[in-house]
This record gives sequence, C-alpha cells and structure tokens, in this order.
Amino acid sequence: MPKGEKPTEDEHFIPRAYLRGFSEIKNANRKNEKALIWQFNLKSMQQPPVSVDVEDICYKKHLYEIKSDDGSFVAQNTIEKTFGKIESQTNKVIQSIKHKSHNTNCLNCSTILSEDDKAYLVIFINCLLYRDPETIEYGIKVLQESNPEINTREARNFTLFNLLPLGLNKEWDKNTIIRTALNNLSGMAFQIGIAEDDLIITSDRPVVIWPPKKEELYNRPRAVAFPLTSRLVLYLFPIESVDPIARNCFIKQTKEQVNDLCRYISAYARDWIYSRNPLTDEQIAIIKEVRR
Repeated sequence: MPKGEKPTEDEHFIPRAYLRGFSEIKNANRKNEKALIWQFNLKSMQQPPVSVDVEDICYKKHLYEIKSDDGSFVAQNTIEKTFGKIESQTNKVIQSIKHKSHNTNCLNCSTILSEDDKAYLVIFINCLLYRDPETIEYGIKVLQESNPEINTREARNFTLFNLLPLGLNKEWDKNTIIRTALNNLSGMAFQIGIAEDDLIITSDRPVVIWPPKKEELYNRPRAVAFPLTSRLVLYLFPIESVDPIARNCFIKQTKEQVNDLCRYISAYARDWIYSRNPLTDEQIAIIKEVRR
C-alpha cells in the first residue's frame, strides 16, 4: 500500500459503482456529491421514508482481510483492490451499454458487446455470487464441520484463499472457486433488456439464476438475469437456445416482463431491495406476494 494511503475498512460486497446505476445523483460534480437509493426491508416489509447514500449500505468491516496469528492483517486490502479493478472495468462496460441504449442507431445492432465486454460481465457476476458475507461464513462453517481442529481465523483465511481471487499468485487464482465457476457461464447468448421507465430494481443478492434441469449433463444454467441499471437488465441463455438474430442485442421490456423481473429479484434477495425511486404500490404488492 502506498505510503500515506489510508486502508479501506468498510469493504462493500455490492459495489457502490454498481448501485449508482439504481440511484439518483445529488450535487453532481461537487465534492459533496451523493448517490441516493431507496431501500425496501424484506424482514419488516417496509420502505424507510428516506433514501440513503450508496456509501452506507452493503458493506462489512474488513470483510476480505487475511489475518496472521497475532490478529494483524496480511497484505491488507489486496482482495479489496483486486475486486476494485474488476469493478472499474465492468463499470466502463455498463456505462457503454447505457450510452448505446440511448442511441437509436444501436437499438437494432447485433454487436452491442465485445468479447472483452462479455468476459468482464461474466467475471463480475461470478464475483457477486461468491464475495458476500453469507457465502464466506458458509464456507467457514462447512470447513470447520469437516475439520474441527481448525480455529475460526484459520478457517476464514482458508476460505478466502480458495474462494476469492487474491491477486497475489496467478496460478493460485486460477483455482479459486470464482475462477472455476466462470465455466458455468461459458457458451451463453447475451441480451440487454430496456425498460421505458426507471422501474428495474436490484437487491443485496442481485444475480438470478435458473439452474440446469436434472437431466442436463452440463453445468450451464437455463438462464441468468442481472439488473444493470434502473432501466437495463442483462439476460444470459445457452447459446443454442437463442436464434442468432436475437443474440448480443437490445430487446424492449414490456411492463409484464419488468414485473416478472421484480418477482425474480424479490425471490433471490436476502434482506433488501434497492430502487432508484420509491417502490410503487404494484411493486410492493409483487414483493409481498413472492416473499409470503
């Protein structure tokens, strides 16, 4: 870490740059700029009366830190910075998609995403699937159940080493769960859905996956839905199931499709739904129906 640079303590498992796509920017181009987002609490089934800054949600202190025997951090912020590099590149891809979605010449284009764009999106999606506190804690629990002699610190370090890309050793990174999981999303067709209004929501677990059928021998899901912004959603399908003319293109989202996406996001979310605007009565009704 460069001399004088203060280490990050609040490590976000849902990136702030991603959440900004579902927020309203206040005081743009000023030092006190804020990206405000609305929350819906799935435990209380209530929407707090005010929006919050994306800085203040979806984080945990020292979430990705490896600890030595004396409790000090080893290579502090290394994992955090590795994720930061992935987030930065992915944000550029999302901003490019957003720009193209406003260009009428691109709406019928079948080359929205480059191969690099697709790769970054797939890597980003896989990171979101495995970097959250619940998944990390589950890994620790499973490891300690099978190895009772391992203490919590050792179990946590081992889980982080094998779950997340550390950016320390390329050969080790190739074998982390995130890296090997990339194969599950290989050979997929990409589509970008566009909604007319800012009605697409996201959550604290934003990736929706339809698992393969039991009789299918490969690991690819039947479909993946991932909200990109309050008006854009990424869909992935096995490439052989999508007509070539419908690959790598924009598709308009009907109100029914946006409501269906609301159902899927609500079903997958852990504790929180996030949206650019206060949820409508219709959206809240859908969420309550799904979570009942």
